[in-house]
Amino acid sequence: MAEQDQAGSVARDAMRLLAGLADLGLEAAEGAVRRARGVLARSDLPEMASDLHREVKAHGDVVLDRVAPPAQAHMEALARRAAAARDTASGA
Repeated sequence: MAEQDQAGSVARDAMRLLAGLADLGLEAAEGAVRRARGVLARSDLPEMASDLHREVKAHGDVVLDRVAPPAQAHMEALARRAAAARDTASGA
């Protein structure tokens, strides 16, 4: 009989843990929904979105400047190539 009591106690503990985790999850979800409602109810939401868009693009520019080589101007590259071709043609 003692084994059944111990098994029942373990099962009750497991159920209490699962119920506690589910309750914590629901509380977190309710908090997220409340925050989302608060953000969506703001009258300056379009301005906030525009500011966020500009800020993210600025951060992207910083990252690209840091890791990517600077782009060479297309017309400048063509002009250099044409000048080199002229120099080669006139020297030959």
